Formats: sequence, structure tokens, C-alpha cells
Amino acid sequence: MTMKIQNYLLLLFLIITVLSLNAQDKSDIGLNFSSNFTFRTLKTNDTDFQWLIDYRNEFDQAKFGFNVGGTYTYQFDKGLTILMGIQYTRFGNRRSNILFQGPGIDGIGSFQNSYGYIGVPLTMGYTYDFNDKWGLTAAVGAILSVLLDDRGSYIIQWSDGTADSATDVNFDNPYDFYRFHPLFKSSIGIQYKPRGAFYVKFEPTFQYSLIPIKDAPVHERLYSIGVNMGVHYILGISKK
Repeated sequence: MTMKIQNYLLLLFLIITVLSLNAQDKSDIGLNFSSNFTFRTLKTNDTDFQWLIDYRNEFDQAKFGFNVGGTYTYQFDKGLTILMGIQYTRFGNRRSNILFQGPGIDGIGSFQNSYGYIGVPLTMGYTYDFNDKWGLTAAVGAILSVLLDDRGSYIIQWSDGTADSATDVNFDNPYDFYRFHPLFKSSIGIQYKPRGAFYVKFEPTFQYSLIPIKDAPVHERLYSIGVNMGVHYILGISKK
């Protein structure tokens, strides 16, 4: 982890600490997880590479990824909220049923690519309380993410019953992906307060790359759609 990232995390910790000390019953901390449908969009300004986009759009498929992290939420008057925290995200895509032909042998292969990011979500939201237990939430903002690793794997099943497979995990960024990768994020959902200081959230969430993953003729941007589930603890409520 670079010194710049450490400084950002330290600043985030100090902001959360100051807000928490001055926010009775207006702030909470939470843990969340989301299983996501992840894929990518492809665009180019060079018509010479349109064939590559057409090829990939024919064979590439979505795969499942996920988010996991912790959040701090501060609620202003009239339902306005600000959310920040730390989040780990995996995006990816795959190819299936790729035919291979060799001397006297055929095979069917599948490939998977995935990308891991750690980031700081910063979103503004609104919470509308129907009653003491149920509420509607909506939020929009960004995730300031940094690439941690990229992973690739394949498996080929040959017609003679044998199989070839391999997995490659890169932390040193040999393919020159952009390390800093901001994401747009939006969500809408419901929250339920069963009792005391705890409440839960269920939020359909959309994330999309604000920049391509690397400098290349084909601009590849990642996106995900999932349902985020979180458990939150309201700070200071037990003191009442």
C-alpha cells in the first residue's frame, strides 16, 4: 500500500472520528456484502478495432463478482445522509464453450478474467421513514478505488478425457491497468429497524467505471449490478 493511500485512509479515519464524537444518534457504522452481476462495456474511436469489439461481444459473458466492506453514515436533518467507508470489489467476465482443434484431438475451453479493487465510497443520500421501523433510502456518489490485482484462469477439456488448466494472479500490474480507478455508484432500497440500536438495509446497487481500465484503443469499462445487504449499529442510541 502506497504512502498516498495510507494518508487518504488516515484522513478518512480522522473525519469519521470527529463526526462520531459530535453525533449522538445521527451516525452509524455498518458491515455490508453484495453478490453482483459483473460485466464490461467496449467502445473505440478507431474503426480499425471494431472487429475486436464485435469478436468480444460475441464470446464474452458476464460473471458473478462481489463487494464487501464497512461504512460510516452520518444523517443530517430532514433525512439527508453522507456515507463513507472502505470497500473491496471484484469485477470480471468470462468466455465459455470455446472450441480447440489439434492433431487428432478436440477440446472445449472456458476462460475467466477478474479485477480486484479497494476503495473509499463517498455518497450522498436521502432516507424517508415510513414509520419507526421501515424506511426508503436512495444514494448517489463515487468510489475512489485502487487496483489491487488482476486474475486470469482457463480450463480446457480434451476429447481424450484429459484437461489443462492454469490460474495467473498479478499484483505487480504487468498489463499497465490504471491503478486509480474511480467508480460511479447509485442505489435505492429499504431499511428496517427491528429494535434498539441495530437496523438492516437491502439496496439494489449499480456501479460503473468513470474511466477505462487501461490506455488502449478499445475502451473497456467495468460495471456491476447487485443487491447490497448491510447491518448497521446506531452510535450513541444506547445512552438514551
